[in-house]
Amino acid sequence: MPTIRYSIGLTWSTLNMKINLWYCKDMNQWRWTLTDNSRPKVKQESGQQPELRAAMNDIANTVEYLLDND
Repeated sequence: MPTIRYSIGLTWSTLNMKINLWYCKDMNQWRWTLTDNSRPKVKQESGQQPELRAAMNDIANTVEYLLDND
């Protein structure tokens, strides 16, 4: 069965983040990447969790961290 991929782009006047979220059936993991293009140097984070809610919480925590440490 093919991998399901989701992509969400967030763009504000000073914020440009791209989030990719997909489920890897072979690993039984929700995997994600977040790319922040709003900085002089592009920042990329990634992670994985077996549960969708946990992966979404990781993404939310990462976004909040990046916003707080701008």
